[in-house]
Amino acid sequence: MTILDNDAIKKIRNAGIAGKKALELALTLIEPGTTLLETATKTESLIREMGMVPSFPLNLSINSEAAHYTPGINDKKTFTRGDIVKVDIGASDDGYCSDNAATVEVGESGKHSNLIDASREALKAALKVVRPNIAVSRIGAKIEEVIASFGFKPIRNLGGHGIERNDLHSTVFIPNYDDMNMTTIRPGSLIAIEPFASTGIGMIHNGQPGNIYMLDGPNIDKNGMFYREFNTLPFAARWLEGKVEKPDKVLRESLGRKQILSFPVFREHSGALISQAEHTVLVLSDEVIVTTA
Repeated sequence: MTILDNDAIKKIRNAGIAGKKALELALTLIEPGTTLLETATKTESLIREMGMVPSFPLNLSINSEAAHYTPGINDKKTFTRGDIVKVDIGASDDGYCSDNAATVEVGESGKHSNLIDASREALKAALKVVRPNIAVSRIGAKIEEVIASFGFKPIRNLGGHGIERNDLHSTVFIPNYDDMNMTTIRPGSLIAIEPFASTGIGMIHNGQPGNIYMLDGPNIDKNGMFYREFNTLPFAARWLEGKVEKPDKVLRESLGRKQILSFPVFREHSGALISQAEHTVLVLSDEVIVTTA
């Protein structure tokens, strides 16, 4: 059982509030012709204005992309009417993190409303069954049931995850289907529940790098710039501007020395559309708190 003191719980709640507000802002910014870079810059700035930092770069993953695309330095990419955009962001208060996401159709024609509803309603249903010591497969079964009721498939090789201080993806994995895993959610756990619904076969694969990086390996230099600026949380290439000369060169050299890793964009295996919804949940022995609600 994890013991969280009042200060840690307060910071977890603060991160949840900031993550929620950032997500709400991002959703209002996404319009045809708007650049992804402008959306990311404004959204991440809001978190910093609240006295925190993003727990990871704003993910803006479009259509068959499930996750891990954030705009690069001088990125000119814009939103197009009809795009299905997964918007994923979180905040960190002293390393205590939040992670939340929603899906929006650019221009809101309503053509893909059922797909968007599938992941959102699956998340709502999953939240209703979360409690201390529940098996992760029980949560996954509820997600699968709801997504299937809309006529779609859950992404089987993506799911929710545990969150620890300065560790956005800790060991517990929360599936989007009933995988028969009897691992339980222990009291004191902070978790992200993250349904993905697909119009395709329900599997993803690694695509090209998506401009997101993180310190990696057993010999992290705690005196180095990356640790000093970002600790062990993910960061964007564009966040290096003003901190180092020639950020692209620094990243290439650090990747070559295996000091950092690069996150690939997750893509639906058959090129189909994907929706996502996500909340961060603090599971205490006597209470379940959705910090990003």
